[in-house]
Amino acid sequence: MSHVLLPSILLAVIMAFGCHLATEPAAATLGSMVPELQDSAGHQQVAEYPIGPIEDSDGNLWLGSVGSGAMMWDGEELRYFHAEDGLLGDRVTGLTLDSAGQLWLVSAEENLGGRSALMTWDGATLARAKHPTGFPINPVRPYFDNSGVLWVQSEGRFHREVNGDFEPFPLPEPNLPRTNTTGYEPKNMRQVRNGDHWFATSDQGAFRWDGEDFHQLTTADGLPTNNVSLHLEDRYGNLWLSCFHWHLTTGDQRGALCMWDGKTVTSFPDVPGLTENEVYSVLEDRDGNIWMCATGHGVYRYDGINFKAFTQIQPENPDFRFGCNSIYQDRKGRLWFGFGGGLYRLDGDTLVNVTRGGPWD
Repeated sequence: MSHVLLPSILLAVIMAFGCHLATEPAAATLGSMVPELQDSAGHQQVAEYPIGPIEDSDGNLWLGSVGSGAMMWDGEELRYFHAEDGLLGDRVTGLTLDSAGQLWLVSAEENLGGRSALMTWDGATLARAKHPTGFPINPVRPYFDNSGVLWVQSEGRFHREVNGDFEPFPLPEPNLPRTNTTGYEPKNMRQVRNGDHWFATSDQGAFRWDGEDFHQLTTADGLPTNNVSLHLEDRYGNLWLSCFHWHLTTGDQRGALCMWDGKTVTSFPDVPGLTENEVYSVLEDRDGNIWMCATGHGVYRYDGINFKAFTQIQPENPDFRFGCNSIYQDRKGRLWFGFGGGLYRLDGDTLVNVTRGGPWD
């Protein structure tokens, strides 16, 4: 590790757009009920590209989307939220919870790079966050660290709350070739249990900040590419991340799922779809199993020794691509998957499509 002092482009775009702030009420307190549907429409997808779900402190199941607004399943009814309910736009991403279990999300205009706003749900009302001193315009990807500090991104840069104000948090200047020339600059971050913060970039690898210095993880350390997305730190202290190849003009298919144990980068070339591919979603369940979606191949569960594939979907669809935006385990232990094309829940060994008409339970 060097030491520095202080599908695909569509799926990549989707994954990029997922504090103590005073808030002001938005226009409405409840989302619109799903309108009366014909029997045939009862099987409509909740969204073409659902993001989430995530449960709030009241047990409501929330979903974002690329262009369908926000959705909430309260156990009885499915509600949709749009501009008339306080959203800035129908691109809803960045769903996360603060330490009190309150839901935060980003509402944005549908055009990529358009205006965005950070919003919360207080149990009855969607509210748009007021901007304290230094709060950046058009925030995306809210993230609460282990101390409850809110971080956001704006225009490809990180910002964090410090004593009630927001300050830029610059990463080191690029020291590797700028192979990402798309103008699309996704980044994400994670804080691990020892307090270190990790930051992923689109062509400079990943940076670990120990509170004083930055340490860089790149292809020189074994990563397949320097276009990185961070997923999680597992219970053994391993960092799971994906490397992508969508930014490479050469067409090299070098994307892969990787695990960093602090010394060695491990990939999984014997598992179809986990190398020469792009993996966008990874989850550790309550039993310590690692779940991931391999685009074009299926869902895998890794128990630390073996991988088990889940490829059966209901209803059957031979053209299903397993392009996965998100994986989530709810408080009942059920696993949900936001695929390109609809929302699914694992039932035994089968991925069951959950439409507007269910089955939700």
